[in-house]
Amino acid sequence: MRSLFCKLFLSFIFIALSTSFITAMISYWAQIGPYAELMKRIEYYQNQTLDNLLAVSGLGAVKILENGGEEEVIIYLQELEKTNNGRFFLLKDDRSTFSGSTLPAGADDLADAARKSHDIQYNRSETEVMVALPLLTTTGQSLIIVGTTTRIHWPPAFTHEKGGKKWPFPIPLGLPLIVMLLIAATGCFLLARSLTAPIRDLRRATQQITKGDFSARVDLLSRRKDEIADLSHDFNTMAERTQSLLQSQKCLLRDISHELRSPLTRLNLALEMARQRTNKTEPYLDRIEKESNRLNELINQLLILTRLESDVNSVPEESVHLEKLIRNIVQDADFEAAGRKRRIQIQNLDDVIVSGSTEMLSRALENVIRNGLHYTEEESSVELSITKDKNQVLIIVRDHGPGVPEEDLDQIFKPFFRVAESRDRGSGGTGIGLAIARQAIVMHGGTIHAKNAETGGLIVQIKLPLL
Repeated sequence: MRSLFCKLFLSFIFIALSTSFITAMISYWAQIGPYAELMKRIEYYQNQTLDNLLAVSGLGAVKILENGGEEEVIIYLQELEKTNNGRFFLLKDDRSTFSGSTLPAGADDLADAARKSHDIQYNRSETEVMVALPLLTTTGQSLIIVGTTTRIHWPPAFTHEKGGKKWPFPIPLGLPLIVMLLIAATGCFLLARSLTAPIRDLRRATQQITKGDFSARVDLLSRRKDEIADLSHDFNTMAERTQSLLQSQKCLLRDISHELRSPLTRLNLALEMARQRTNKTEPYLDRIEKESNRLNELINQLLILTRLESDVNSVPEESVHLEKLIRNIVQDADFEAAGRKRRIQIQNLDDVIVSGSTEMLSRALENVIRNGLHYTEEESSVELSITKDKNQVLIIVRDHGPGVPEEDLDQIFKPFFRVAESRDRGSGGTGIGLAIARQAIVMHGGTIHAKNAETGGLIVQIKLPLL
């Protein structure tokens, strides 16, 4: 999933639905589900325990009353309350107790009901459970033993009543609310962290570039596949482009000074010698003309390269027939190469049309072809093919020269780069032709790269989008 909008939307939907679902399930579980069933069982066992306790205690109280008297019964009931965490009363026929203590509310009515029914009776309130059990002594005296104990209820944190004050909720909502808040907080925290962490990385890299460190990059491509990853990719491309331009500017100034200094020095030397040998000036004047032409060529190519680099988004939208363009280039280049025992061989030439500038594409392809003619061996040919694919055209130019070291394959498309360490003219032309070709191809949305052929020579591959 690449869309950040979809991630945000689906994340919020998931959090909301999960919270609602879990809240509903907990509400069901707390009210009518297994927890409520467990509470019913606990209350049932509590009643049964209290019944058994009253039955046993009642028999004990009757025996003590018959054998020890009322004082012994009172002491017995007090001990019973201490050991069982409850309150116990033994009522006579006139509803009075042996200890004279006041009965809790509802105990009289519950005792009357037990006396009339001759069976155990229960009374449950919100806070306690009251049980009344009828007894009969051996002398025929009717007694009622009443026991009360605290009722097992919901924990205070999860009920709608605490400290005697009712909450504004009609049903218990404590546990569902706590779970809902935890889920929402966790989901929002993770979502916020996921959004802000890459932004902090971008800010950190931007600050480094502001301080002059153009090597700063953002590493998010391996972790994300959304708009933020695209933004980081664009940022890295911008930083790389800026760093490359600054480096190229430095190299350009250094190389231009070197390239222009040598012919100018030779020009000055030739002029000085022409002044000294007025009778034999013809060779020196020819030399001056040759160096002037080289300077003119160098300056023209520098101007072309500068224009290509500055007008990246101003490519004319023309329909360019590559077959016709290639044939014109090959005809001129093949005619010039014939005198150097080299030629151009067209292996495949599909009729394709691309959109762009005829002048720029012609200059790019001509530079690549002439570069191949310059380095290919004598009595060999430069092989050229154009193949049309689904949505692109592949142009391959292969020579049979010495090739290029692997570490320099990407460098040959940079201005003034020469494979030979000595920067003399014997190693090639001005070193700008392939740089112009690369810039022109990139402007047309294509790619260009070079590789060494297995049997020797250099292969230059150009890919251009079809019209």
